[in-house]
Amino acid sequence: MGRAVLLALLSAGLVVVPASSGPAAAAPPTPCAAIAAAEPQAGHNMPYAGPVLFASDFPSLTDCEWGFPLGGWGGVKRLGPRTHVPVIFVHGNQADAENWFLVADQFKAIAGYTNQEMYALSYNGLGNAYAGMPTRSQPDALSQAYWGANPNALCCSGGKGASDDPNVPDLYNFIRAVQEYTGSQKVDIVAHSLGVTITRKLLFAHPELRADVLAAVMIAGGNHGTTVCRGIDTSYYGCDEIAPGTNWLAGLNAAGEAPGPTHWMSVYNGTDNADPFFMATPGVFDDRASPHLDGAVNLTYPMTYHNDLRVDPAIVPTYLAFLLAQGQVPAPLGLPAQPVAGTSTLPNTSR
Repeated sequence: MGRAVLLALLSAGLVVVPASSGPAAAAPPTPCAAIAAAEPQAGHNMPYAGPVLFASDFPSLTDCEWGFPLGGWGGVKRLGPRTHVPVIFVHGNQADAENWFLVADQFKAIAGYTNQEMYALSYNGLGNAYAGMPTRSQPDALSQAYWGANPNALCCSGGKGASDDPNVPDLYNFIRAVQEYTGSQKVDIVAHSLGVTITRKLLFAHPELRADVLAAVMIAGGNHGTTVCRGIDTSYYGCDEIAPGTNWLAGLNAAGEAPGPTHWMSVYNGTDNADPFFMATPGVFDDRASPHLDGAVNLTYPMTYHNDLRVDPAIVPTYLAFLLAQGQVPAPLGLPAQPVAGTSTLPNTSR
């Protein structure tokens, strides 16, 4: 689906979503629903379904926990032409696939990516605009049209809380759908915030996929716990997974933080309290290095907010260069990798 067509559909409100104007009716119990029910339930509420903006011939998928259509965007034509390995974008908590419109613009402008080469899913339904809002960049025209067509995303009604384990099957099914649709066995993944630990748990649970994921860029992920879950790990939904010191994280990290043959990069602040998800209180705790991954290329960007790390025009080219260098088979002609900017630590450097 072309950008102009997508923008016109969004502006006209002609998006493919379930007919109900409210939250979707409860689906029959599923394994994902049972997994979610076993976690602390504060903050666990049924979301609205997210808009389905894929190309018309993209496979129809169902949200594993909620039973409504899995939303997102991407694709032009099944087995259509492409010059890059497809990239899959995975959003963070209380957000959705809209988060990646600004990034997609930059991938197109810098490296010539097309809609056939970029895909984003909306696990856990419709997001909140503010959950993914950066401070340094203006919203994309597609984002504004998206919010206009889906007013519940603007404030307060969209963006229900999510956790990792119930959404791993959605990401697995989405990767398989992209592989089938594009004809590419190899894919790249760019994930943000909660999407980071979902992606890592996916590759932990499905090691057979590691050879298929050439490069994985993990942005501001709670790899060693997030500050916002401190003290509520036994009461708030998802915090039993990603609060500092949980058994869930210990098991995930003990298996290797950046398992091969996938090439890994982690992008995060790492220095100050500008990212409220990873802060330090002197003499009490210090979560600033939580997103660090042993075995990855780790880039730190001081004085940078959580969502700016995902979309900032000074940062996107650095992780795009990593995808061009490590995530292509073969590397596209005429697109040499750019030097990676930011403050970098080498793989296997201790935190």
